[in-house]
Amino acid sequence: MPSLSLYFSSLLSIVGLAQAEKFPQSLTDLRAQLKSDGGVTFDPLGVAAVLYNPRVDKSAARLYTQFDRGLFIWPHLTMIGGTLPPMQMLVERLNATMKWIHPSIKLCAQDTTMLPVRSDVSGNVFRQLPLNLSNAWLTGLISFQTSRQPGNDFAVVCVDAMYPSSDERQKNVRQQLGTFGWLLRKWTLDSICLVNGAMLMTGMVCGILSADVWAFTLFLLYSSHWLASVLISFTSMVKIHKPDHIKNDLLDRYAVYERDEGGTVIFKGPQRELEEWARSTWEYDRNWGKDFLHWFWTLSGTFSGISSVACMVNMKGVLQLAFLGVLVYSSLAEIVATRIARQLQTKAHGLIYADKVLNNDTRTKAIIRATLQISRECRLRDLNWVKMGLLPPMQVFEKMQELLRDISDISDIKQSIDDRRAAVKKECDAFIHNVDPSEQMLAKRIVKEVMEALGFLQDVGAIHQLNASDGNPQS
Repeated sequence: MPSLSLYFSSLLSIVGLAQAEKFPQSLTDLRAQLKSDGGVTFDPLGVAAVLYNPRVDKSAARLYTQFDRGLFIWPHLTMIGGTLPPMQMLVERLNATMKWIHPSIKLCAQDTTMLPVRSDVSGNVFRQLPLNLSNAWLTGLISFQTSRQPGNDFAVVCVDAMYPSSDERQKNVRQQLGTFGWLLRKWTLDSICLVNGAMLMTGMVCGILSADVWAFTLFLLYSSHWLASVLISFTSMVKIHKPDHIKNDLLDRYAVYERDEGGTVIFKGPQRELEEWARSTWEYDRNWGKDFLHWFWTLSGTFSGISSVACMVNMKGVLQLAFLGVLVYSSLAEIVATRIARQLQTKAHGLIYADKVLNNDTRTKAIIRATLQISRECRLRDLNWVKMGLLPPMQVFEKMQELLRDISDISDIKQSIDDRRAAVKKECDAFIHNVDPSEQMLAKRIVKEVMEALGFLQDVGAIHQLNASDGNPQS
């Protein structure tokens, strides 16, 4: 009797021969060939959803802060790279060494630029000022265009109210844009968000109708992430924390920011406002509602980012193209939304006193013009340039500061031009007389620059002496 193993081997041979007859050619003649597919595919472009985009971090920070809630609701769109912030927040949460620092605080801190300053605020205690979403109206003023001599260019910004109330901000916008202009911009931002959601839901429906489970999954996850963003926009996850106890000191103080690319920005404002600005920080007030929204947004964004690569490979070409269209629309719409938001933020701050001093041959000329010539609200009468280290500790510069303060007092007195010219001439002559002889030439140049700034170029003895010594009369 044959063994059981022999029986099974015979059976497998018979089955193998029967199956081989079904092949059109011998198994030994098979060759690997590429599949011929005439359909259009956009598989490689699936990585566009997770490409780095420098704008997404700021957009996500705006979503979490909603600092301008009284004016508009910021829409965080599903743009190129839009899922990277939630993925990064999840990774930071899992790997963070300091668990008490919430990832949303780090997200907002990434968009905060600390401006190194020299100041007399609280005795020069504060060496940095935060520039972030809460004071975005300063961005355009800080990034002013310099002249050919940027080292002698100044921009003076008055900071009378760093954080106006919501009612005050709405009032300012209505006054400058009108109620209809404000509502039109607000509705435009809302419409941008709604169109983004409608596109995602339409893609989800098309995935169902075309029996494409991959497309349905991708659009479903992105729709859930969009929904999480909308829910977050109804609250402020992260808020500006302002100190409770600040001395109500209304005396003007100064903070000087020297830009790396050239040009100096000088912030002028009450001690109370500048100190509140310097001490402001972001805070995340924990509660179960905020925690739920945060995790919903983080997880939905993470799964959306993963699915954008995994599902795109298997989706139909038409639906791939539709998804890429959503990314492109969101990226372009975010640029438009940023411009609208920036305009509303600037108008909401109300009247901003700012002035620039450009095209100065010397630094002393820039200081003189910034003290005597620019708009009265921005003049730097009490700024101690020497004490802040902005001028060398020389007697002539110490005396120059006293001279500028005395001339500022003269300018505040109502009198005729001739009387004012005579009073200024007297102060200038006294200034030259009191300066050390070794610094006389510099003192005479300073007097000349003072008279030029005031428009007094005649009948001043010191000016004639300087012109005679220089041999270059000034017109």
